[in-house]
Amino acid sequence: MKKFLILTAALLFSSLCFAQTQLPNDPAVRVGKLDNGMTYYIRHNDKPAQRAEFYLATNVGAIQETPDQDGLAHFLEHMCFNGTKNFPGKSLLEYLQKIGASFGRNINAGTGVEQTTYMLNNMPVTREGIIDTCLLVMHDYSHFVTNDPAEIDKERGVILEERRTRRTAQWRIYERAKHYYYPGSKYADCSLIGSKENLENFKPESLVSFYETWYRPDLQALIVVGDVDVDQIEAKIKSIFSDIPAAENPKAKDRIVVAPHAEPLVGILTDPELTSSSIEIHWKNEATPIQFNSTDIGFVTNLAKNVISMVMSERFSDITSRPDAPFLDANFGIIELCTTLESAYGGVVFKDGEGEQAFTALMTELEKMKRYGFTEAEVQRAKDNILSSYEKQAQGADTRTNAALVQPLINHFFSNHSYLEPQTRYELAKMLLAQLPATAFSAIAQQVIGDENISIIYNAPEKEGLQHPTEQDLLDILVASRTADIEANEANEFEGELVDANALKGSKVKKSTNGIYGSTVWTLKNGVKVVVLPTQHKKDQVMISLKKQGGRSLIADADMPSFESNILSLFFRNSGLGDIPANQLSKALAGNTAYASPYISSISHGINAGCAPKDLETALQLLYLSFTDARFDPEEYAVGVNMISSVLPNMVNTPDYRLQVEANNTLYGENNPRALTISPEVLEKANLETIEKVYKVLFNDAAGAEVTIVGNVDLETLKPLCEKYLGSLPKGKKALKYTDAGPDIQKGVIENHFKVDMQTPKSTVIQVYTAYMPYTLTDAVAFSAAISVLNMVYTDTLREEEGGTYGASAYASTERVPEETYLLQVSFDTNPSQCARLCESAKESLVKLANEGPSQEYFTRVKENLKKQIPESRINNSYWESALRRNLEFSEDYDAEYEAVVEALSPEQLMDVLQRVLAQNNMIEIVMSPDNSAEAE
Repeated sequence: MKKFLILTAALLFSSLCFAQTQLPNDPAVRVGKLDNGMTYYIRHNDKPAQRAEFYLATNVGAIQETPDQDGLAHFLEHMCFNGTKNFPGKSLLEYLQKIGASFGRNINAGTGVEQTTYMLNNMPVTREGIIDTCLLVMHDYSHFVTNDPAEIDKERGVILEERRTRRTAQWRIYERAKHYYYPGSKYADCSLIGSKENLENFKPESLVSFYETWYRPDLQALIVVGDVDVDQIEAKIKSIFSDIPAAENPKAKDRIVVAPHAEPLVGILTDPELTSSSIEIHWKNEATPIQFNSTDIGFVTNLAKNVISMVMSERFSDITSRPDAPFLDANFGIIELCTTLESAYGGVVFKDGEGEQAFTALMTELEKMKRYGFTEAEVQRAKDNILSSYEKQAQGADTRTNAALVQPLINHFFSNHSYLEPQTRYELAKMLLAQLPATAFSAIAQQVIGDENISIIYNAPEKEGLQHPTEQDLLDILVASRTADIEANEANEFEGELVDANALKGSKVKKSTNGIYGSTVWTLKNGVKVVVLPTQHKKDQVMISLKKQGGRSLIADADMPSFESNILSLFFRNSGLGDIPANQLSKALAGNTAYASPYISSISHGINAGCAPKDLETALQLLYLSFTDARFDPEEYAVGVNMISSVLPNMVNTPDYRLQVEANNTLYGENNPRALTISPEVLEKANLETIEKVYKVLFNDAAGAEVTIVGNVDLETLKPLCEKYLGSLPKGKKALKYTDAGPDIQKGVIENHFKVDMQTPKSTVIQVYTAYMPYTLTDAVAFSAAISVLNMVYTDTLREEEGGTYGASAYASTERVPEETYLLQVSFDTNPSQCARLCESAKESLVKLANEGPSQEYFTRVKENLKKQIPESRINNSYWESALRRNLEFSEDYDAEYEAVVEALSPEQLMDVLQRVLAQNNMIEIVMSPDNSAEAE
């Protein structure tokens, strides 16, 4: 099996004039290693202030399991929350939640096939004791998890329900596909979550053995990033972690190599619940040795992979922009299948029954790449996009949040990837890409597709009447492509400009005032109101939002099929602007971060745009074009319709689709024209003419348009741009107003329990409560807090005590317009045998909370979490954009009022709002259960 990196380096560095060197890591990171072998990384960062991230990276995963330990690497992750030396029982979670952290969002972990990571995110390091406790948590995860047999047995049900939830069609297909990715190796049989039999019956000793063998300091790294003193943290690490002994005679990790195979492997894999058909092909090679990852060779190799992937993505987009395309989607890239195996990967998605045609087209494009390489223009656009991304990151480097700084350090520990400063990365990429011509990338493309170590995997729905290609059919196409008569692509370049700026008359600011939060309010002569709030929260970000009242409420019932969410979103995604087709628009925007996305929501419509500061004018041009010159091209519309029609016949037979249909009909009434679920009938009624007609009414003029601009902007630079582009929107006389058109959730007590055939039997429960009463911010905050308490109750009862679900989720929302509404939704998956009991338990817990209120412990957790989130939110531009909107629409100072309401929050307020919601007696329960009894394995 050839070594891809060595080949790449030889090809690339033949055109460069420097030797292999180590890349310079960020000097602000303190790196060290304890005597016991544990690595640590520490970095100060005050975004946000008084917050820090604590991670324990453990360089082992499910691949280290023995047969009796199947699934136990992941099981062990759960046990870390169920008792350690210094935190018996659930005291670890209880303490962290008392200081404002929440389980799932701030306290979590993730297990993979090869690595495991534990994290405490955004912890409020307001006291030294909190820092000590967070470090002690990681200390205990590392070596002092108790793995109490009684706790293990209690957790079995939770893991089994997690397994039930995860066993989708995609999961089942992947379990079978691994034997073609990793033939004959341990990777092929590594299940990650484990078999049902082993999860039910494994001995606790097997779990303890895995923990004691693999959780050891030489395989672990502690990462602390945040508003901390680096010297102090280093001293604490050396003190707290010193009692973890170095491993004696540590067991070496096996290096699992996937054996090469001369003949292609072909898998024909089907599943009754799969919704689309696809083929993937892999040319596998030995992975890049990790010692190269932190060198300039590794850096330029990754650049090459990105360029090749981007060029091929552009080519495939050119093809799929046509309604007669031979496939729906395709991609090509060079990916890592595991630490020892790399793959040049091609994938194609197509309409059922058209696999041979699609695979032929994919192989034709890949063979074309191999024979003719890339043009300078194609490669230059890819280079421009890469450099634009790196430049944006460099501009925002000193406003990065703690979370953004953690992953590079994890990657360094696991894979030896460098963690460069963003400016260094940008300058290095600019220098290297300037020296590499298209011929260098073409040479690599010619080499990565060979004749050995090939795996081809066909995935499709399993249904009556659908014929699948045979293994030989696909092999014949592979062989035929190597000698097919194929011509190089003709040039397909963009020429011209987005907007003739000189032709725009614009309109001046006729009034300028000071607004809330230090904003500036401009009223243009054409009536557009612009509210600008310059910030330095993210120096690489500008957010722009134009909003008008009306939205879907102004669309007639008969026209609603054309605005079904799937149809409309695909139309927007596949459409160009003005005279520029979508595939040409992407070329025109090469190297540009600007975007603009129209939307039509229930009672409003508008355009969301954004960019890095350097691309501000382009973003405003895109917004202007989206408003005044949207493109209604039949071929671009047909692309979206084809995508939907290809998966819809398969979707309608899946449990998830049935649940969506039943939920819509139960909540809003049978066949409510304003609450549509995508269906063949809806797709048939939708048409481009209706979309164009309604769009031009909604975006007819600027009357009532309010624009917010938040981010790194300079008022003097921004003002003339707003006058030119926003000022050129057509002036209107009368602003549109929304109406109360619905759909409205039905009132009263309604039940819909139904059964569906499914491959992995489970019951899905949705309980919805609604109330119609005056909105106040106090009630809204109390309602949200009550639901947070309810989530904790459900975790402790439905999940931990009952072992009946992987997780129950309670969700709350409030609306002020068009009708003041409070909505509470509870949802969970469960074992069918426990469904009835859990449904009643969920309802009883809600009633109990309303009548008796939260425990002081629960209430303290929730209130502290709400208080914790306030300063964290204030460093996000999206928070201030939302606050400006609330001021425009409701004349409120949300930032100040919200903080005051949270500070005054009481348990009695939670009880009061829940009691008033439940008193209206509007409750809908939807339960989907299996009508078959045997679980597919």
